[in-house]
Amino acid sequence: MENVTIGLALVAGILSFISPCVLPLVPAYIGYMGGRLTHNVSRQSATAAAAPVGLAFRLQMLLHGMAFVLGFTLIFVLIGLFTTALSSIAGQHVGTFTEIIGRIGGLVIIFFGFQFMGLAPQFFAWLRKKGQSGLLDNALLSIAFALIAAAVFYWAFLEQALVALPLSAALVLGMFAKGAFTQPAVFWNGLLDRIDAALYSDTRGEIGASGREGLLGSAFMGMVFSAGWSPCIGPLLGTILTVAATSGASSGDIAQGMLLLTAYSIGLGIPFVITALLLNSAGGFLRRLQRQMNKIKLFSGSLLIAIGVLVASGQLQSLSQTFSRGEFADFTFRVEECGVGFFEGGLGLSHVGACLGGSLVPVAINQSASGQFTAEAPAQEFLFHAEASAMIDVEVRSINETVPEFEMTLFGPADEELARGSKSEGITVDGMVYPLTAFSLVEDGLYRVVIKNASSADSVRFRVKVRDSEAIETAAEGEASASLAGNLLNSLAEIASDLLPVVGLAEGNRAPDFTIETLDGAQIRLDDLRGKIVLLNFWGTWCGPCRREMPEFQKTYEEWAARGFEILAIAYNDTEGAMAEFRDEFGLSFPLALDASGEINDAYGIQTRPSSYLLDEDGVILARHFGIMTESQLTELLMNALAEE
Repeated sequence: MENVTIGLALVAGILSFISPCVLPLVPAYIGYMGGRLTHNVSRQSATAAAAPVGLAFRLQMLLHGMAFVLGFTLIFVLIGLFTTALSSIAGQHVGTFTEIIGRIGGLVIIFFGFQFMGLAPQFFAWLRKKGQSGLLDNALLSIAFALIAAAVFYWAFLEQALVALPLSAALVLGMFAKGAFTQPAVFWNGLLDRIDAALYSDTRGEIGASGREGLLGSAFMGMVFSAGWSPCIGPLLGTILTVAATSGASSGDIAQGMLLLTAYSIGLGIPFVITALLLNSAGGFLRRLQRQMNKIKLFSGSLLIAIGVLVASGQLQSLSQTFSRGEFADFTFRVEECGVGFFEGGLGLSHVGACLGGSLVPVAINQSASGQFTAEAPAQEFLFHAEASAMIDVEVRSINETVPEFEMTLFGPADEELARGSKSEGITVDGMVYPLTAFSLVEDGLYRVVIKNASSADSVRFRVKVRDSEAIETAAEGEASASLAGNLLNSLAEIASDLLPVVGLAEGNRAPDFTIETLDGAQIRLDDLRGKIVLLNFWGTWCGPCRREMPEFQKTYEEWAARGFEILAIAYNDTEGAMAEFRDEFGLSFPLALDASGEINDAYGIQTRPSSYLLDEDGVILARHFGIMTESQLTELLMNALAEE
């Protein structure tokens, strides 16, 4: 998945639509688009009941859906670039930026709700009527409006007085220049006229019925929902963000990162546009419910107001974050893996259901995948694509202490049985079992490995790798011990290399040593953590994905710390104050440290956050992970490193 194409990014976006964290976004979108449809149908019926519905009216929902997706894409791409490729410049400000948009946008959504309910125009009409009795001709009304606006500015811009005060001062000066305090009736009547012109009228007199107005409003809604929502970052989006993060070398690379993010967002938006078309088909049904239109408008407007409150309060983002953890995150990963496998030809249509259910796992040649035997699922299937004349080995290794007893069957592209193997019949080298070695494949296509539990244990975890054959040889059974000893003592140079691995960033290298001061003032040297399994996590308080994985890290830390597990989270381009607030917000108990100079980040080649390195008791890199890491992924790595007692 390293070479992400535009087409793959588009497919990834479409697949992401069914990821759990999109669930809160769907009713919010339908609430907005449904409210707009109800509003426009009501106005069209009232102003042109006898006129036929034109093409412009029929296409209005499609246009608004497209405008929504464009606005959504704009903010999505900017956030992606700011949090990755431009993180050193603007990354720490992204959270502030999105929260401001969410608060302001939430208020706008609430206003749309009142408008779609018909209460906003009724309120303006009431003001005009009261204005005739002198309500609008009162400077106190202008003063009250200025005070309320100042309070809204203060809240919308995160209680930052340095921003709210200039805006409030500019508003008061503008109102004064327009006569709000000296001729309030003229000011307020003129303002109401401008609001009517902006929302309800057009010089051609036809836009109110066609519903073509407000495309900018739909685009703004897309921007608001994008800023107030958090995507599920699975392997595909994580890879795309990594590509964007490594795009700082040239403008061409940055353009490539933007193209991938744009393609992903458009793919995510395609189902929303289709939803808009489906909603548009409901227009005729709504016209037949004219007698119930007021109730329908009241319901759709109330739903939109509730959505506005969720967006303004940040709860929409919290909901999406809730749906991006634990089992939900595992499902997201399966959706992306299975979808990519099918798109790239590594997964047949008949296999998709089993893949989504978790009983079948797509695996590439020379890449391992995990499996698990349970009482309910005593067999696990792995699917891989191979070319004719390839020679493969199948490797099974334990995540527990010993490899379980198992039976294995290899099926060909036509689902014909090709070979069988088992633990007892296989070759064991360095604790890994090879039930099949140097097996030659005769045609291109999808091959399936089925591994069945032959032991009495009802819960066993293991890993499988289908790899290019290394022609593993074994001695006779009586000479197995001597053969193994000969391999281990093959050369003193190899032994020395194993005992003192080179310093580097590849798996199997010894991690570069460093010393850093934690947020609590303690000095930590990496080499002093020898004897523990250590997760080095590179993060930032401004990093959205980091906010989602940190609670999962804390949960795993509480479970595994007693068994020799430590987490050292190293922030960059951050402040100790922000880190302390972050720690208190999520109740983190593992050490946090600030790499103020960036030297440690440079030493570890960190280009995107979050990034993680898992080290064994000797400081050797066991695994590298770029992008968000779920609790189940970290647990699996730990079960590899710390054998069950």
